[in-house]
Parts: sequence; C-alpha cells; structure tokens
Amino acid sequence: MSKSMITNQKGFSLIELMVVVAIMGVLAAIGVPQYSKFQAKARQSEAKSSLAAIYTAEQSFIAEFNNYSVDLKNIGFGVTGRGLRYVTGFAATACTNYSTAGGAPSETVNATNTWSDGSAVNPATAFQAQFAFVPASRTLGGTTSSCVSTAGSQAFRAMAIGDPNANVGTAPLDGWTIDQQKLVSNSTPGIL
Repeated sequence: MSKSMITNQKGFSLIELMVVVAIMGVLAAIGVPQYSKFQAKARQSEAKSSLAAIYTAEQSFIAEFNNYSVDLKNIGFGVTGRGLRYVTGFAATACTNYSTAGGAPSETVNATNTWSDGSAVNPATAFQAQFAFVPASRTLGGTTSSCVSTAGSQAFRAMAIGDPNANVGTAPLDGWTIDQQKLVSNSTPGIL
C-alpha cells in the first residue's frame, strides 16, 4: 500500500510555480499600463459631453437671440456631479459685438458665469482652483476659447480642460474645444 501512495502523489514543483508567477508578472507589466490608458480615454467622455451640451445651448441661444454668448447662465449650461475632472467654459472676455437689441439678456462676464466650476477666469487657474493638488507648473499648450457675434461672422469656441490621468505630475493638461460647426478637437492631448 505504501508504494501506491507514493506514486499517486501529485502536485506542482517549485520550478513550475516559478514559471507561472513569471508569466503572470509579464502579463501584468503589459496589462496595467494599457488599462490606465483605457481609463483615461473613458474619462475624456466628460469633456466631450460637456462641450456637446455647450454646443446645443449656444445653438438654442443664437436661434432665439441672434447672438452667441460666453455667459453660461444665459445659454442655460451647467454641469452636475461629484469628482468632475474637467472645467468647461470660456475665457473671461465678452462675446465680441454682443447685442441686447433683440431681447437677449445682458452678458455678464466673470468667473461664476463663464466657467462651469465658477472658480476662476483663466483656464489653468480654474483647473487648479477646482483641483488644488495640481501644481502651477502644469501647462495648457495653447487651448483657447473665443466668441464673436458680429452679423455674418458669428462664431464661438468653448473649451474643456482637465486631467484624465488622475496624475499630479508635470505632464500637460488635456484640452478640448468645440466650435459653432460642432468641430470637436483635442487641441492639447493630455493622455500619457
């Protein structure tokens, strides 16, 4: 009986276990960075959906008042939620040639009315105010917003700025823009 017990013992040798652990380590080394990149791309949907909402609000506003506006309260734009990663809006400059003649409300240009978080007038400052852990050395790489309500050349460009990487390093922020033609552009790619 003892001879059959010895030959029926089965299990893994130490070498077999080490090979399995090595394979798992290689798969993890490949998979974790790809998963992080996938998460960052998914987080960018916040910027895209906010910009699409601004586009819709601006189109409704121009249809009613024949103006575009940088005042988010005038156009009826707002964001809700907790843990938002992007700040959306316009630089604090009034829409060029904005007119109240057609019954449009007065355009108020300040931090509360031109940025979705209401905290600042500069995109970099707005982002840093909302996300206090972001160092001032972060850059935007040229993301800008604009608004023109001159008859015949009415246009706007809104922006969303954030950090989809959840990273407090020195990489550039992620900047998106949308214009009156619904052209969405990632003017400052920020995915690492």
